Amino acid sequence: MEKKLKKFFFITNPSRDRGLLVTRRLIAYLNARGVESHYLESKTLGAGYYTDASIIPKGTDCVIVLGGDGTLIAAARDTGKLNLPLLGINVGTLGFLADVEIENAESALDLVMNGEYEIEARMMLQGRLNLKNRESPIDGIALNDIVMKMASQVKASEFNLHVNGEFLGCFKSDGMVVCTPTGSTAYSLSAGGPIVDPMAQMLVITPICPHSLYSRSIILSADDKVQLTAMDYNTVCAFDGHEAVDLEPGDYVEIQKSVQSTRIIRTTKSSFLTVLSNKLSGVLY
Repeated sequence: MEKKLKKFFFITNPSRDRGLLVTRRLIAYLNARGVESHYLESKTLGAGYYTDASIIPKGTDCVIVLGGDGTLIAAARDTGKLNLPLLGINVGTLGFLADVEIENAESALDLVMNGEYEIEARMMLQGRLNLKNRESPIDGIALNDIVMKMASQVKASEFNLHVNGEFLGCFKSDGMVVCTPTGSTAYSLSAGGPIVDPMAQMLVITPICPHSLYSRSIILSADDKVQLTAMDYNTVCAFDGHEAVDLEPGDYVEIQKSVQSTRIIRTTKSSFLTVLSNKLSGVLY
């Protein structure tokens, strides 16, 4: 039995919940039960941003995220330092992270208010992007992945890979994905990488369309430190697909396990394998 949650903050992707119909419905549901809830209109924020963590009220117990997996990933990035648990309500399509389907939203809120839920702590990545034309590095976190790739599909680029300071190889490919177990079902999977149980602790490195007979992913310990270096022009680096930064040859990103984690609320007892089977059945067959 977990803590009974009584103060909520809503993060909504307005392109998924048009007119905020679901958001307003759930806020009304909570208010009718004497539960405090808040919501920030996101129309004043930049593209890809759905909240401003600085305005989340003190004492908030839980962040409710309405949207798809991308919305929840953005919420994890934006609220990471607050260490608040996230309850994902899927108003998207293929939701691996969002625990609750929209038709079950009210019953899931009842469970959360009664303390009938579990929290999964998901590993995150810490990245430091070092640019020759910038004096200070760019630091960021990612729940899914950190990707270095070609800015446009013109030709393959070369990427040097170091692990714990040791040179592992030069990869000629369309890009390189370094992901967490949570991110293994995202970009890495589409590039041919393995599916990993999200509660595992490891790093997965997957080349994107490698121009080589060797095209396998590399699995590393969560304690390892990775460095990816761009060897060509026309490449970019992005954390969870957000705000890609243009790179020059010699620019590099250092990646390791973050001290922060994403805390995801689970109100169902379904195992990862059951969820995986349900989510992929419509894709695979």
